[in-house]
Amino acid sequence: MEDLFAKEYGESDISFYDAETNSIQWIDIDSWKRKRLFYNYLGTDFPYIVITANVEVTKPLAFAHKHGISFNLVMVYLCNQTVDSIENYRYRFIDGKPFVIDHTRPTVNHIKKGEELFVIGEGPWPCSDIVDFCKKTHENQETATQEDMQGRVRHKLDIINYTSVPWVEYTGFIRTIIHNGVDNAPKMSFGKYFERDGKIWMPLSSQTHHGLMDGYHVGLFYERLQKACDELN
Repeated sequence: MEDLFAKEYGESDISFYDAETNSIQWIDIDSWKRKRLFYNYLGTDFPYIVITANVEVTKPLAFAHKHGISFNLVMVYLCNQTVDSIENYRYRFIDGKPFVIDHTRPTVNHIKKGEELFVIGEGPWPCSDIVDFCKKTHENQETATQEDMQGRVRHKLDIINYTSVPWVEYTGFIRTIIHNGVDNAPKMSFGKYFERDGKIWMPLSSQTHHGLMDGYHVGLFYERLQKACDELN
């Protein structure tokens, strides 16, 4: 199944982004400042930056409890806002040709109560209301099936998929790669939150393609995300 997925990924008749809700701009590779780095990492065995760091989530957790919404979705919202603020997180490529998307589309893995297999719900984006985002995304998750989201998620490069392993206070996490070196949409993962020194912390893993960004940009993501968490009221 994995090999079949990888083979289908490159079929020319499959749209690689959702043109109804997003737009792209092709990058002039010859004038692109990342040209050398982009080509340098295309041919490597594992061209990914995988970093896990603890983020203080005291305020987001309190915000979720106050409004009766999912803490996980609050973090998805804050992460996606942060992602869109950094151009490198909106870089993608297909067939070796880089482009930048107007915005990302968050999709969130979800296990319904009483079940073990996950489904994928898409969040409305762009969205300026965090509570509305959480409620609508939860509704999408609860009505989603394993089949009906494939057309909007599978093969699409404008999404960022969020998942969580809330049972494990992990220190590192590597996500599934559909086709090594070709799969280039960022992936975010949340672990089990914990208390330390009177504050709540959560491990968060960012998995990105090194041809499209460097450690500096990942560091910028964590810095801006922490600021967003601290300013949430």
